[in-house]
Amino acid sequence: MMKLGTRLAAVTVAVSTLLGSASYAQDTQEHYGMVVFLKGSEFFNWSYAGFQDAAATVGATTELQGPADWDASAEARAVDQLVAKGVKGIAVTAGDADTLAGSINAAMAAGVPTLTFDSDSPNSDRLLFVGTNNYNAGFAAGKAIGEEHGDEARVGVSLIPGLDSITSRLEGFKAGLASVAPGAQIVATVNDEGDLQKAETVNTAMLQANPEINVIFCAHGNPATGALSATRNVGRMEGANKISVLAWSLDVPILQGIEDGEYGATVAQNPYMMGVMSFWMLWSAAHPTQFDSLTSPGMGQVPTADLDTGVKILRQGDPAVQALMSPPKI
Repeated sequence: MMKLGTRLAAVTVAVSTLLGSASYAQDTQEHYGMVVFLKGSEFFNWSYAGFQDAAATVGATTELQGPADWDASAEARAVDQLVAKGVKGIAVTAGDADTLAGSINAAMAAGVPTLTFDSDSPNSDRLLFVGTNNYNAGFAAGKAIGEEHGDEARVGVSLIPGLDSITSRLEGFKAGLASVAPGAQIVATVNDEGDLQKAETVNTAMLQANPEINVIFCAHGNPATGALSATRNVGRMEGANKISVLAWSLDVPILQGIEDGEYGATVAQNPYMMGVMSFWMLWSAAHPTQFDSLTSPGMGQVPTADLDTGVKILRQGDPAVQALMSPPKI
């Protein structure tokens, strides 16, 4: 993250070379929109910062829309309003896949390039999805645990069952763990229901019932604080029997906990890159070349496959931790 500016510059040069002069956007002041389901959250502030920064390199303007509280219907209305406003492209993170599909389809039918990022609406007509491949991210997490703990890893998992994204993460985690530590085991899983207090309760019970656990894998963003409290509750937050908690979060308190040595590591998605690449995909779609898009005739070239923006396993001492502890203010 310390080199985000350098990476953005490289992306800008590459895309500008492929697409031609940036003067067109500067002359016409093109306008693009981003729609999120939790406006004001640190995660989406990172995404919008990337979107803004990429747009600024070609003189385009942007706006951020969406509800401050989770409301997929409000998101859908925001997409409709941006289409009516005449934006050149829309990036939307789908608070609910089915609720957003109609507005995404209408935007595409109106000739407004529209893609999803971070959270997909796969059955819609969206251009593509830009974000974390959950299986790959889970694989990276499992591999990291296997490399650190080897065959002695005994893992408890805190999750919400039934969600496709978390199921994919867990499948990837199992494969990544087995790839480097075939003797490692997943001992138990608990349903934290996405609630911090519930996470503490169920993880405490899991550790009491399974004292061999030496790692807790938090398969989504909410349970890390509760899982850490659970290790304290059973007297294993420090010392030789310390339980390592692998979080899945970029929140500043979690990052501070990484720096303080409380958490073993965190799985860091790259919301800034999601914003950067979302803009460039919309820009490309809004500027057709002599050959139409294979998937969206009349629009410019975009990949036919989704774009995986990847993850990084952040540990104590990684310079990226400090960089991420100063999220952008939008």
